[in-house]
Amino acid sequence: MGATEIVEKIKEEAASEEARIISEAKEKAKLKLEEAKAQIEVQKKNFIAAEERKGVEERERMVRAARLNARKLKWQSEEGLIAKVLEESMKRITEVKKEGFKGNSYSNILAGLIKDAAMSIIAGSGGTSTSTSRGGSELNVILSDEDANASFVTPDMLNKIADEISDGIGAGGVKVHLSLSDDRIRSAGGVIVRGKDGKIEVNNTFEQRMARFSTRLREEIVKNMLSRR
Repeated sequence: MGATEIVEKIKEEAASEEARIISEAKEKAKLKLEEAKAQIEVQKKNFIAAEERKGVEERERMVRAARLNARKLKWQSEEGLIAKVLEESMKRITEVKKEGFKGNSYSNILAGLIKDAAMSIIAGSGGTSTSTSRGGSELNVILSDEDANASFVTPDMLNKIADEISDGIGAGGVKVHLSLSDDRIRSAGGVIVRGKDGKIEVNNTFEQRMARFSTRLREEIVKNMLSRR
């Protein structure tokens, strides 16, 4: 083989090798491109799924917020109605003091509150914590300045209430003594009855009774609101 033929042979082999290298490079590039496309497709799906999750979470957050706001509005409506009822009730106290309520004068209403409080104290203490040296149970009745100055409660009234309670206790029971205290309370009306030692008292002011009544009132309001739906 001559030199010319050798050169041509080398050129042919070089061209063949070049073609092979180019072909492999194109194949690798094609595979890389397909892998890149596949990765992009996965990333795209992951992005869409993430965005969808965000959307679901956002919708759930909005639903939770709406429910919370609805409960808040419901509670505010209930509290508003209760406050309005209690406010109107407190406004009527002035009328009750002048005109009475359901045939009972304000003095009779106070007498009932005093008796109720005194009996609660005696029942709770067993007649011991308020005992006096005379073998009796001495209780003090505390009024507001307005009620005390208007003489809605008199010593004769207290003696009558005390006798009724003592007679109700029966034989072997303690003798009850009720007296007006010089202390005063800040209240629209009602009374506080306190043991002589000051350890036990029953608050029968209108404000306190309204507070105790508000729980039952709330139940009634909720029941009425539900019945209208």
